[in-house]
Amino acid sequence: MPWLAVPYADEARRSRLNRLYGIQGIPTLIVLDPKGDVITRQGRVEVLNDVECREFPWHPKPVLELTDSNAVQLNEGPCLVLFVDSEDDGESEAAKQLIQPIAEKIIAKYKAKEEEAPLLFFVAGEDDMTDSLRDYTNLPEAAPLLTILDMSARAKYVMDVEEITPEIVEAFVSDFLADKLKPEPI
Repeated sequence: MPWLAVPYADEARRSRLNRLYGIQGIPTLIVLDPKGDVITRQGRVEVLNDVECREFPWHPKPVLELTDSNAVQLNEGPCLVLFVDSEDDGESEAAKQLIQPIAEKIIAKYKAKEEEAPLLFFVAGEDDMTDSLRDYTNLPEAAPLLTILDMSARAKYVMDVEEITPEIVEAFVSDFLADKLKPEPI
């Protein structure tokens, strides 16, 4: 490794960093700003998705397109996932635009309280990774399909409606955050 790194033998420093940043495993790449504030805990995923580092320092995006490389984030806590029929790239982009204002509002609300947002937001198209996720969570093949998946709690919340509107998404998220939704087991 030609970059600055904590020596593996320095167990005391590694342990302090693990506690400070909540590191669960290696490899982990956390990007910090000059003040030491976390920009992203997903540096490894960002490097894999942006090998030329064009978007560095990788400030978090409010809505992510679900990919093989960022699917690991589904295990970090509850995630809103809007499944779409994305054989048409326009539909995936329209889905992102639909949920982005809601994601930004939630993120800003919790950032003002100096807390992490209680949800991550994803759009999932039609690919092998999405098929695997649907199989694992026993979700129907419907599209669009609005869900909140909480892998650590092995719970899912499903809103199966004909049309997804911003009002439906906002009500679904509000009900989830207020513990008004009944989870189904994964």
